Amino acid sequence: MRRGARAGALSTPTAATGQQDGRSSPTAAAGDSITVAGWTIVSRVTGVARFAAIGAVLGPTFLGNTYQFTNSLPNLVYYGFLAGSLFSSLLIPALVRHIDAGDRAASERVAGGFLGMTLVALVAIAPLAVALGPDALRLTAIDAGHHGAAAAEVQAARLLIVMFIPQIFCYGVVGTATAVMNSRQRFALAAGAPAIENVGTIAVLVATAVLYGTGTSLASVSRGEMLLLGLGSTGAVVLHAATQWWGARRAGVVLVPRPGWRDPEVRVVIRRALPSLAQAGLLALQVVILLALANRLPGGVVAFQIALNFYYLAIALGATPVALSLLPRLARMHLDGDAAGFRDTFVRGLALGLFVTIPAAAGYLVLAVPMARSIAFGRMAGAAGVSMIAASLAALSLAVVGQTLFLIATYASYARKDTRAPLMSMLLQAALCLGLAATALVVHGSVVLLVLGLALSAAVTAAACHLMARVWRGLSHHGTERLAPSVVKFAAGAVIMTGPAWLTAALVDHLVGRPAGPRLGIAAAALVGGVVYVGLQALWQAPELRWLAGGLGHVRGKAARGIAGVTSHG
Repeated sequence: MRRGARAGALSTPTAATGQQDGRSSPTAAAGDSITVAGWTIVSRVTGVARFAAIGAVLGPTFLGNTYQFTNSLPNLVYYGFLAGSLFSSLLIPALVRHIDAGDRAASERVAGGFLGMTLVALVAIAPLAVALGPDALRLTAIDAGHHGAAAAEVQAARLLIVMFIPQIFCYGVVGTATAVMNSRQRFALAAGAPAIENVGTIAVLVATAVLYGTGTSLASVSRGEMLLLGLGSTGAVVLHAATQWWGARRAGVVLVPRPGWRDPEVRVVIRRALPSLAQAGLLALQVVILLALANRLPGGVVAFQIALNFYYLAIALGATPVALSLLPRLARMHLDGDAAGFRDTFVRGLALGLFVTIPAAAGYLVLAVPMARSIAFGRMAGAAGVSMIAASLAALSLAVVGQTLFLIATYASYARKDTRAPLMSMLLQAALCLGLAATALVVHGSVVLLVLGLALSAAVTAAACHLMARVWRGLSHHGTERLAPSVVKFAAGAVIMTGPAWLTAALVDHLVGRPAGPRLGIAAAALVGGVVYVGLQALWQAPELRWLAGGLGHVRGKAARGIAGVTSHG
């Protein structure tokens, strides 16, 4: 029993109607993680392009701050204050049970009931965004000495928020549809569909630039430009939600909101979600306050959001796929009382996540300035814009490793039916983050963003250490896997790779020149750094490379089976 469990340390559960080998094969989970990561790259790259377009069209202005802050509120309200990890950790198991039994009606009942309760909760929460969002911008603008901008920001923010509010309910559809597809092991569309929203938003910004020009100030912005920005951006989210709804339908579940409060099964799922809701809400609160404080600088919100996007990219590629694949396996081991298997699986998951995020953190820190130059477009490409992005990115790079540990440890806690420990650690993180971020009120210039990034990094690291200690308690005397040797290899490889990567970025930038030089330099630096890092891990015989190689084979085999199935049906 234990030998099989350890062999499948990184696998994910499959439907009872097939793919039994996927339950015990570590390469199957690695393959699913690669699928998620690959499509996440598409979504995140278009997300970076989206923020670059905001910087290029709206520039380092208070209009840019207002648009970015208000357009972030629906996402923060839904994913932060309401959803968190609800759908991946709580709704999916309920759906899998009915899907395995072939009960489509029950699947639609549970998913629709959950969606119905989600939409009801959003109706109650949405007014907070309308009431508090503009006030947050006004207070920070006044604190920064921009009294004239404060009144204009509040007026513009209220108009934009009214147009952005429907996005919140669209994200409710997105989250439920994603759970449906993931429960059927269909990961590609769920991970890649956000790119549709990003491309749509970019198209709106391009249209804004063509029709109204760039760098418009709050004092001169026209009602037509505001309507285009607001309604166009919301239209992009509607298109994203429609795509995800269609994906759920293809997976066999037609999503229709239902009165979930009448369904005992849905009520059980919601009750289990409450600690996760509080944890996600604390995280969203931190982001909202950090963005509000970044508003002390013209363009500060845009710059800090660009850096946050890179931060989330590293987590989405290195930590989230691993955490999702670990959850069902660790839960089964906990139920079986297999402490040794639980510990070894947990250690392997941490190693696989850190394999990606340690070099990513090192790259963000060392290449912060070249990366800022490569992503700064239009009016954001000046010295002030580059400085703000670089300061934010360098400071947030330190949080990447800590967040990897925190996320994987959170899912390990959920596997043991412990939602209290992650909540306590998040309380610690929130207290530290907000306390340290308050020092941004007494500094000026790009140092404001540096302080905000360092505050989040320090808080995340402390919370990760706190939660790791809680999870590790009771496991230290079980299992045989060790994390330290892998961490040493990853850290050494990351340090060594930064030298060639930085030299490559500088050389290509110098040889090509602007405007293409910085972007080509970063692309070449990422390639050179990646080759050096992977080469060193291969030289040092890191086992994580074997897992990833097997995962690629699993993805190719899955794709081949899909093509064969289409051909046979044709």
